Amino acid sequence: MINFIVCDDNTSILKSVSEVISKTMMKNKQSYLIHSFTEYDAGFINKMNEKLSNKIYILDIETKHSSGIDVARKIRQKDINSIIIFLTSHDELGSLLLKEEIMFLTFINKFDDYKNRLESAIKKGIRIMGETKILHFEYHGSVFNIPEKDILYVTRDNVERKVIIKTDVTEFKLSKTLAEMLELLSDCFVVSHRSCIVNLTRINVVDKRNKIITFDNGDTLDMVSKTHINEVM
Repeated sequence: MINFIVCDDNTSILKSVSEVISKTMMKNKQSYLIHSFTEYDAGFINKMNEKLSNKIYILDIETKHSSGIDVARKIRQKDINSIIIFLTSHDELGSLLLKEEIMFLTFINKFDDYKNRLESAIKKGIRIMGETKILHFEYHGSVFNIPEKDILYVTRDNVERKVIIKTDVTEFKLSKTLAEMLELLSDCFVVSHRSCIVNLTRINVVDKRNKIITFDNGDTLDMVSKTHINEVM
């Protein structure tokens, strides 16, 4: 899952950027979400601080009330992996970026063929991210490509006889067995319970006494059996 976090105080530009993202991602055939903001407000900061995977920021260098450069500094204090793309109406602000150690991908003038340049930047950002193993499946008539690192765990729905793939932001139901899922997934996934598979790389804490797993995004899971606790540990 790729998360695009976009901020621009011009609603027309904001809409246009979303259209460019959707057009680009249709060609890439990867799952994505767009989080749009018109200002670097509390909502934006909350989203910035969420432990979402594969973030691509598209930031207005200067809004009515804030500086995108200041925001980028805050992003880099805790996050060195996300991609940052700047949009600007003033080329002269680009020289300020070059003096900063923000590690941004590029800055694009909104009045200089920005749609095509933005599409190229997004494609480059996706390549840089270097997605790990991708799980391909069909859900509700659509084809999804989910990086393994986005998956927290997979459980069994015995009523519908399907598996539930739980990610940071959503879940998917597939007509497969847990055994089939284990064959599809890498060795980072182990059985924690007869009805559950967990992603070891996403586990933050294991409470062995109470048999509770806490993932790196704060989610918890109590599907840990005595039989499989050692595999999880």
